[in-house]
Amino acid sequence: MMKISLAEKPSTHSYTQRLATFIKVLPVLFLAFITLWFHLVNLGYSDYQGDEIQALSFARSGQGFIQGLLQQKKGPTQFIATYLINLVDPNFTNNFLTRLPFALAAILAIYFFYKLVELHFGKKIALLASLFLGTNGLIIGLTRIVQYQSLVMLFSITALYSLSLAVHQEKWKIVGLYLGMSLWAAAILSHFDGLFIAPFAGYLLYQWYTDNTYLSARQKLKHLSIIAAVAGIALAIFYVPFLFSASSGTKSYWSFRFVVNDNKAGLSSSVTNFKLYNPLLVFYLYVIFGHFSIPKIKQTLPVLLWFLLPWEVLELVIFDPGTHIYTYLIPASILLAFGLVVIEEATVKVIGSNFGKLFNYAGWVVLFAFLASLSHFVFIDHSPEYPWENRGYFSWVLSKPETKGDLWIFGFPYYRHWEEIGQFVQANCPKGYYSTNETTAIAENYIPTQDYQYDPDLSTCYIHIEHPQSFRSTLANDKNTYWTKNHKPVQVYENDGRPVAEIYVMPPGTIADLKTQGN
Repeated sequence: MMKISLAEKPSTHSYTQRLATFIKVLPVLFLAFITLWFHLVNLGYSDYQGDEIQALSFARSGQGFIQGLLQQKKGPTQFIATYLINLVDPNFTNNFLTRLPFALAAILAIYFFYKLVELHFGKKIALLASLFLGTNGLIIGLTRIVQYQSLVMLFSITALYSLSLAVHQEKWKIVGLYLGMSLWAAAILSHFDGLFIAPFAGYLLYQWYTDNTYLSARQKLKHLSIIAAVAGIALAIFYVPFLFSASSGTKSYWSFRFVVNDNKAGLSSSVTNFKLYNPLLVFYLYVIFGHFSIPKIKQTLPVLLWFLLPWEVLELVIFDPGTHIYTYLIPASILLAFGLVVIEEATVKVIGSNFGKLFNYAGWVVLFAFLASLSHFVFIDHSPEYPWENRGYFSWVLSKPETKGDLWIFGFPYYRHWEEIGQFVQANCPKGYYSTNETTAIAENYIPTQDYQYDPDLSTCYIHIEHPQSFRSTLANDKNTYWTKNHKPVQVYENDGRPVAEIYVMPPGTIADLKTQGN
């Protein structure tokens, strides 16, 4: 029988140390878990929707690659990504695979965001800020679809991290500068939103230049001039011909979105959109924690300037910022973390160190469990599908919006069997015309436009969608109304026993023809 000496016996102290280490690691594991959960689980569930279709249409269009890029309304990187995905899956039939590169970009963005904040403000602020960013519904929704936001986030955050390494670590002094500026250019090539990190990037470049070690002023100017020229040329190669070759439709879109006018949607539109993605109490929690960060303004000033630039441009200049508000929610996450720390410090002073820390830790657990579970029910669970349907969240009800209005809806669960609908229409509906109460962009993505055109008056196939993204409960058209009132659908699609789509096949002709024929 083997004997264990006293020296070999595990001590209670070692168990305590291991437990303490595990407890310290738990929040980071929770951050890693929710980041993967929100970006990978049920990623392929939804039909393609909204601006996703535009990103996919470029790869399908067959037009010249360069000319096609120049005709888009935004930078080229998302279109290059879909072009490469198209080589693997030409028809984009695998929704998960198509969205995966963008989801992975978002996962990496949150990881480097943690590293960036840790480098400047320490582990606690990094963890709290990353939890705020990782549980924010708008960030989750935008990074679960084929869209540029994930790429802007990844390139912007890694640009700032690289420049931060150039400031803080001697071995990164040159490499970090060149890498950071190159990544910043990549962010701007993803979308103009990449410009909004300018205040924090400028702060880092100033710190890099005023550092008196390692390089002389002349050497610094040389390196700054070289990388600025390289980045500027890279941007000019695309954006100069892009601006000059912009179509009239693109210019009209810019005129509507980016010019101040009397119909400005205002801050209320952004608040409404934020609450759509983050329902219940989240908006008010953000406001409270944000205000509590004010006492830390000396520490947070560069972050505050980073927040204010996109906020002022989007809320005071742009007609309707839509989901572009994600650009100031990134630095806002850092400010929220500081607000939480201010509350922690005040609590410790009032009720004592030991109990105060325990109280704060318990509060953090409740807060982030609430934020994470809420985002789970909004974006991952789809029975029923918010915001198209009311859904329960414990004792609350998450209500669908009364009307679409100025809402920008991306990344929410939406499955109406559109791929099967497209196949059914081709097999059972005479070529010619169709109609639907859904947005035509979604229908055209699945129904071949060379064989079918949208025309409610002449349609032989009406596709009725329950809870459509158009928010039209029915299509106000005499022929469809008459036929659906007097006939049953020839095909019905269900989700968990709930009808979500119906197809009616009608004879050719107008409503007058149907009544004349007695149908």
